[in-house]
Amino acid sequence: MKTICISNQKGGVGKSTIAVHLAQHIIEKNNRVLFVDIDPQANASKTIRQISDVLPVDASQLFTDELDDLADGSGAISLIQADEKMADIERSDPNVLLKFKKNLSSISGQFDYCIIDTPPTLGIRMTAALIASQYVLAPIELEEYSIDGITKMLQTIFGVQNKWNQDLKFLGMLPNRFNPRSLAQKATLESLLKSYAHLLIPAPIGIRSSIPEALNEGIPVWKLKKTAARVAGQEFKKAFSIIDKKLEGEKE
Repeated sequence: MKTICISNQKGGVGKSTIAVHLAQHIIEKNNRVLFVDIDPQANASKTIRQISDVLPVDASQLFTDELDDLADGSGAISLIQADEKMADIERSDPNVLLKFKKNLSSISGQFDYCIIDTPPTLGIRMTAALIASQYVLAPIELEEYSIDGITKMLQTIFGVQNKWNQDLKFLGMLPNRFNPRSLAQKATLESLLKSYAHLLIPAPIGIRSSIPEALNEGIPVWKLKKTAARVAGQEFKKAFSIIDKKLEGEKE
């Protein structure tokens, strides 16, 4: 099972949107996906729940219980949904980090991929996800505050890599909510391409009204039967094709 953590220490960058669409892109390639939502806001759970088998365990239990006999679902996507107890995990003993990894490992043979949607703050939950993953993808916004957080996020990723998870690979920063009419955002994108070309996925996803509409219907934007959704779908597919090549270039 290839485990991909969708993570950024700043909120509002569209993490859940990217996570949900990536999961649906992956199942279109005849893969089985386990979707784990450890963000208490549960935005991803709300969408994925419409198209998945909801497993009989809440996300907080991955940190607290022994789940060796967890049954999988029969559909293409199985969901472990966020719950209210997720916030309490931050006050837990650090040993829960290893329990989270162990529980995911115990069911890894049932799925081809695992997508983990994380909270927008550094803590036990985000650290646990990074420790349990082979890959991490960081959606970013091309705004001043978001860019300021890039260095911190990269420090976190490479810190976990050096200390706990040498197998962790950084898939890259994915520009999201891009406004091509904004001169400031275009300048920021050009600056990132110069400074972080090796860490940037050069396929920005724009702000499109069709994206939240698709999420409300529980479908990826490329399946929304509206002309306005076509460009958004093309943007997602371009970004995901780059990610596919990164994933296919690595051994499991």
